[in-house]
Amino acid sequence: MNQTIVLIGGYNSWWGTYLKPARDLRDLTGLPAVGVRLWPWHWWSANRRQDATRMLARVAKTVADARHKYGAGRVILVGHSAGGLLARLYVSDQPVWGQTYAGLEHVSAIITLGTPHSTLHSSGNGWYLTDTANRLAPAATYAPRISYRSVAGRLMKGDRHGTRLQRRAYRAYQYFAGRGDVWGDGVVPVANAQLEGAQQVILDGIAHGRRTNADWYAGSRDILRRWWPSGDGRGT
Repeated sequence: MNQTIVLIGGYNSWWGTYLKPARDLRDLTGLPAVGVRLWPWHWWSANRRQDATRMLARVAKTVADARHKYGAGRVILVGHSAGGLLARLYVSDQPVWGQTYAGLEHVSAIITLGTPHSTLHSSGNGWYLTDTANRLAPAATYAPRISYRSVAGRLMKGDRHGTRLQRRAYRAYQYFAGRGDVWGDGVVPVANAQLEGAQQVILDGIAHGRRTNADWYAGSRDILRRWWPSGDGRGT
C-alpha cells in the first residue's frame, strides 16, 4: 500500500520550519512527505476561541491533497509538539468542535514528537487542546488499527536556581507536571510526552525545538533515524 508522510507543526510555529525535515524524511524513507500549512496566527486564533477547527480543517485538506497527489492509500502523521494533539483529534471518530473528519480511515500511524499528551490538570482544567484530545481520543485508543509512537526528549532537568535555560525549563515543567525538577526536552517533561498505549521512545540530548538547540527532534537525518520506526525507513 502506498503511503505518504504528513507533518503537523508545533505551537506557534511556521510551517516553513518543517520543509527541511520533510525533505530529510523523504530521503530517509523513500516516501513523499508534506507539511500542513500552519502559521502562528492560526494558533493565536485557536487559543482565543478555545477551538482548533480551522487548523484541523487544514490537516484534513493536506491529507486529502497528499493522498490524491501521490496515490496514497493512507498517511503517516508526524506531529511535533501540539501538532501531535491535532493528529490525535483528526483521527477521532467523534465530532470535534462539531466537525467529524473521518481521519481514522486515512491514517496508518501517528508519531508524536515532544507532544504534551497530559498536563497537571488533564482531567479538565489544563490546556484546552490536551484536554479535548484526552476526552475524545484518549491514549492509543485506535490501536491496532493505527500504530502509535510517542517520542520524548531528555535534554535537561529543570532547576529554579540553574542557568537561564534550566530556569525556563523548570517553569515549563511545572505547568505540565506540577513540579519543575524533572527531566524533559526543555519544554515538555518526558513523562508528559509519553502517550499511554503507544510505543515509547526517549532520546537523550534532544531539545523541544529548533530555537532551543540544533539537536531537536527533526534537526538532522541522524536524529530522524533514531525515532523513525523501521530499520528500512519504510514506515511502521
